[in-house]
Amino acid sequence: MGNGSRRPELRAILREKQGGRCCYCDVRMRISFKSKMRPDSETLEHLDRRTDRGSNDRGNIALACYRCNTGRGDVDWLTYKSIRRGEHYERW
Repeated sequence: MGNGSRRPELRAILREKQGGRCCYCDVRMRISFKSKMRPDSETLEHLDRRTDRGSNDRGNIALACYRCNTGRGDVDWLTYKSIRRGEHYERW
């Protein structure tokens, strides 16, 4: 994220845009301290992962709950969003 002092401002902007909800599963998130993270804790998420050359630009950042942020793995963000919202077709 480059400048750490801008994070609170970015979080506030994203919180307002997203209505305080996770960009993937739509759960209402809570603000937490790193030492007390919960599944619904608010985290900054790179939509295009940094390991895939995703940037730190604001257009690549969203708020995600801790559960989604840590559970996404190497799945692209749009597919993961569909999975978390139950929109993805599953074979039986």
